[in-house]
Amino acid sequence: MKIAYFMNTFTSSNWGGQATSNGIKHLIYHAYPGAKFIPIDLPDLPFKKVKILRKYYENKLVKAILLDDLQNVLFYLKKMNISESLFDQFSHICFNGEGTVHYKSGHIRLFMGLLYMAKKQGKHVAAVNQTIDLNHDKILDKLLNKVYNDLDFVSVREPLSYEYAKAINIQKVQLIPDAVYGLPKMNKNKIFSIVKKYYLPEKYITVTGSSALKRNKSSLIKMKKIIQYCHDYFNLPIVFMANAKTDIWLAHKLKNQFDLMIIEPPVKYQDAMAIIASSEMLVGGRQHPNIFAYIYEVPYLPYEGNTFKNKGVAMLQHYPIHPLHYNSSKEEVTLMLNKLMSIEIHFNKIIIDNFKIFG
Repeated sequence: MKIAYFMNTFTSSNWGGQATSNGIKHLIYHAYPGAKFIPIDLPDLPFKKVKILRKYYENKLVKAILLDDLQNVLFYLKKMNISESLFDQFSHICFNGEGTVHYKSGHIRLFMGLLYMAKKQGKHVAAVNQTIDLNHDKILDKLLNKVYNDLDFVSVREPLSYEYAKAINIQKVQLIPDAVYGLPKMNKNKIFSIVKKYYLPEKYITVTGSSALKRNKSSLIKMKKIIQYCHDYFNLPIVFMANAKTDIWLAHKLKNQFDLMIIEPPVKYQDAMAIIASSEMLVGGRQHPNIFAYIYEVPYLPYEGNTFKNKGVAMLQHYPIHPLHYNSSKEEVTLMLNKLMSIEIHFNKIIIDNFKIFG
């Protein structure tokens, strides 16, 4: 069994991407001990400076898939730097759909083309670890229905995506939690040995940004308010966990105003996980840091992301707080923080006990 794996996020600066790929690799090797698991990097997309041309070919690709026109699918994939021989040396394909199967994605049409091609070439194809949020775009709904119903295995990582997949008639979809839950858990000694390298305060709050924010004045004001609310409520040092470009930009813009300590790349996900695990609370809208907090039984106050993924995470965990909007008032935030501080949170262990995605 020789498995091609993409999206390959092992080398990403994003902690969620790093953790996800390592989680999938760990689960694959546990399910298929003799497998060869090979991450592949796709060629750069063309037409970076002529996006209208890229959109043209993407739309042509989608039309060819829906018409079941393999020759034109291969033609338009070639226009997007994808060779039909890409998967020749592989028997199985594992598609990590993290962050790409939603209506704002710039890659969803290309990836559906790749999966369609792989299946037509007789490969065993599994699409896993994804949030499916197409915002009821009729063409994308049809595209996913067409491609995913021909795959050998499809799973989503939270219940809202499961409901969406069922609503667009993806027949064999399963719910398997995010692969990060499948990583071996660090013990307290390991966490302590990591955290001590960073000379952090004895007690601190961690914060993150969100995919719902941007590098602009409006998002800067929103993030400033949240940090101010945390500062007023906890009166503890604040550590900004920043690995996305937006978060790094926001963190450095606000650093001097709040004397923030910033943790950013090249720090890897294990260290980020340990720092969050040692904090008093995490506040923010990044999906995987929120999952890190939950795994290590740290209360977190979630905010919205660019899809419904964070709400889905809270639902899967049966977490007592669902994501807040970024226009939430100080009174609303304080109310939720009071709730988190006053109740006993049940951090139920989320287990992935079967990752037989290829049968």
